[in-house]
Amino acid sequence: MPQPITINIEEVNQDPERAKIKYGNKEVICKMYSMKHGTVTKWIGEMRDNPEFSDGVINPTHKIVLINLDRFEDYFRWLEKNRYRR
Repeated sequence: MPQPITINIEEVNQDPERAKIKYGNKEVICKMYSMKHGTVTKWIGEMRDNPEFSDGVINPTHKIVLINLDRFEDYFRWLEKNRYRR
């Protein structure tokens, strides 16, 4: 008799590839969120200028930019909430 299959719902809801990645570069952000390179560059600059989200962008060298993926998502959710505020 075959054994019944048990499924852990928490594992199914979480993308295993995404769970392993904490930081990414601009190309990773572009692929993950289907965004244009120019938009990502603009938003990263705005994140650097915003004290609430500046910890999400790291520049270990002058050419390398690492973005914390969770903080980037927090930032564009914040943009959505504050869209019409001045």
